[in-house]
Parts: sequence; structure tokens; C-alpha cells
Amino acid sequence: MDIPAIISSAKIIGILGHGVTGQAVVKFCKRRGIAYKIFDESDTQGKQFSEEEAKKCHLIVRSPSFMLSHKWTNLAISAGCCCLGELDLASWFWRGKIVAITGTNGKTTTTEFVTHALQIHGQRAVTCGNIGKPFIELIDSSFNESNTWAVVEVSSFQMDGRILFHPDYVLWTNFADDHLDIHGEIKEYFNCKANLLRSIQNSKIPQQHCFVGQSVHDFCKNLQITDVLGKYTICSECDMLPQKSALNIKTQQENFALVQRFWTCNNFPIDHLQEAALTFKIPPHRLQMIAKVRQRGTQTEKDKTVEFWDDSKATNFHALNAALASFNKAVVLIAGGKSKGESIEKFLDIIAGRVKVLLLIGEMGKILYQAVNESSTKNLGMVCKFFPNNGNLEKVMADVVEYAFALSEDGDAVLLSPGFSSLDWFENYAERGKFFENGVLCLNLQNK
Repeated sequence: MDIPAIISSAKIIGILGHGVTGQAVVKFCKRRGIAYKIFDESDTQGKQFSEEEAKKCHLIVRSPSFMLSHKWTNLAISAGCCCLGELDLASWFWRGKIVAITGTNGKTTTTEFVTHALQIHGQRAVTCGNIGKPFIELIDSSFNESNTWAVVEVSSFQMDGRILFHPDYVLWTNFADDHLDIHGEIKEYFNCKANLLRSIQNSKIPQQHCFVGQSVHDFCKNLQITDVLGKYTICSECDMLPQKSALNIKTQQENFALVQRFWTCNNFPIDHLQEAALTFKIPPHRLQMIAKVRQRGTQTEKDKTVEFWDDSKATNFHALNAALASFNKAVVLIAGGKSKGESIEKFLDIIAGRVKVLLLIGEMGKILYQAVNESSTKNLGMVCKFFPNNGNLEKVMADVVEYAFALSEDGDAVLLSPGFSSLDWFENYAERGKFFENGVLCLNLQNK
């Protein structure tokens, strides 16, 4: 497919979506003097996509939310338009190497760690993609050189209908059911991510370029995705991870194993990878202990110290399950949020026997509260309380934190690992985590 020829022949490029990705594509077009037109569903000025508009565009560049199932994408394809995702367009103009990283969980941390490790090794490396900076932004930057690694975090939405994106390496951390409110079926969700394996640059020896976690292989086998089954290396051993590394926790060890295999396949020095592991800091809101709050005892109560852990980025059950598995005893759990089609029964199965106090927030909070109280088969045996939204979310979270501490005993852990999206009450998972951290900070000051 001759993209430069299509671009030069297109009277106008249609851009579906005017969010972060769409705006980056606009800048790409402006720098080249390419005519474009933006179509966004939230536009109230009449700039809606139609068959008439589609016929004016030889090329359509779509944002991740405009998947193949979207009516505008279908309309563009029916009109004979060439439809590309932003990653497709960017990779066509990229001169360096590409490491694509995906997974239900752990992809952001792994993306940032790979970049950090490459930089420690003296390589030019830059993060982009689903992590916040669209790949297309790098095309006209000083990074676009043959000696630069683009470390691209890739979501399932971005790989839906992939055409031109051909990474040199793929690291797929794990897989679990998620985003079923968008994908509908788990097989469709898996297949979108599996497009990364199908797109690998060197397809003759995919096992030396595609590295996956055990759960990815298990789902690939069970879902009978035969065209990619076995065309990868399963990674689980991480014998080179330093004990004092921030990555040396259960949820990160398998992710490190993928990076370790990528590293050795490139014959990079192991001591550089270990140095990177020791100097790397896990990004905020990803299963980190943020404080130990101590309370002096009274004549009737003993002293107590309680750990507070922020895992606000746990927006699905797979992440919640992994977080709970990191503790060797029952925790005080703060959970709830916006549903993505998850099973309530599965939530109850995950927390059974692992949670001593359950504090619930978000749209699903009240539903989960009712489910816990009505369940007679799970032997949950826990204290459960729902905190409604009173219009001041920071105060709500502060109340949750205070209640959690009041019900905690010496040596307990209070864990914010919601298991659901934050996009019901909060702007994003970072705001949810920040309000939690603020509540813990205030509590800590009160007990000084």
C-alpha cells in the first residue's frame, strides 16, 4: 500500500475523532500542508460524517474509539476509503525500531521500564501510544532516526483492523476478560490484541520476536486462535531480577520475564538491565504502599500500625485478583466503580476469604453491597459498607480512609484496588488514587 501516493492524491484526509489522537493527526497534516477535515461525534456544529463526506476522502485516519464496528468506519469502508489507525499511519513514516507492548494489565509499567532500560543501556528510546503521547507526534521530531526505539503501548482498540503497523518486537504481558462492554465477546477482545502477533515485522522466526505471559498462551489455546498459537515464546522465569528492585513483586515479575527475554535476544548486557531494575520507579497508582499510619494506644486499646496501598489503576478483575494475591492475609479492600460488563459472581469469588472488610464506592458500589449481603453460598464473612456520592468526592474518599483505619487492626493492609473503571465518579484512575492518597495523608497527620 503506497501511503505517500494515497496522501498526495487525496483531496482531503478525513479524521475521525478530535481527541488527543485526532489533534496529533491534525498537526501531522498541517506540517505537510495536507487538507483535512475533522469529524467528531460530540460536534454540535453539523460536522457529522456522511456518505457524501466519505466520497470526498480517499484516506480516513481513525482514532482508537472508531473501531471496525463503528457506523462511521463502516460507512467509510463502504465508500471505498482507505481506513487507517493512527499507529498505521505513524509506523509507515517511522525510521527506527518498534517495540509494541500490550496486555490486560501491566502494559504501562512495562512500557516505561523498557524505555528506562534501553536508555540505561545508552540507546535512544521514547515511549508513545496508549500511554498518552500518540505515535504520530514522533514522526516530525528529532527522535525519528534509525537508531531510535519507539516503545509503543498498544490497546486492543488500536489494533482493531490493524493494516500497516509492523513492530520489530511484541511483549504481551497477560490476558483476562476486560472491555467486554465494547468488544462484546472475549474472543473478539483477544483477537484484537492478537493482531500484534500477526503483524510482527520478522514473521519467519516469530518466537524470537514475540514474548507472552502464560495466561496469553492459555487463552490462545482455549479460544482456539490457531493462526497465532505457538508463534511466540512463553516467558515466566525472571532469574535476573534484583531482589531490591521495585519490580520484585508478584504482579511485576512475569512482566520482567518478558523484558529479560527481549533483552537477551538483542544480546544487551544483563548488568544494564539489572541496573535499570534497581533504579526504576513504578508509576503512581500501581500497587504501591504509600504510607504506614501509626496510632498510639490508650488504656483500653493497643498501638496499631496499618499499611495503605494505592492500586487505583486496577480497573478490572485480573488486576484486583493479582493485587490480592500479593498479600498473605485478608485485607481491608476499597473497591467499586463503573462496570464494563463484569460478572458480580466472579467478583465475589475473587474476594472470598481474602477480604476482611469491604468498602464500596462508585456506580457498582450499591449493587455489590446488595450482592454481598444476599450471598449465602460464598461464606464471605466480612464487614461491608457502601459510601454514596454526596457531591464532594475528595471528602467521600477521606471518609472511606478514616472508616478503613477505624476497622483495621495492627498489621493490617488497606488496599485501594477497585476492580472497576473510574469513569463514573472520577475524571480518571489517577484522580481516584490522588483523592485516596490525600485522605491517607490527612489521616497520617492526625495521628502524628
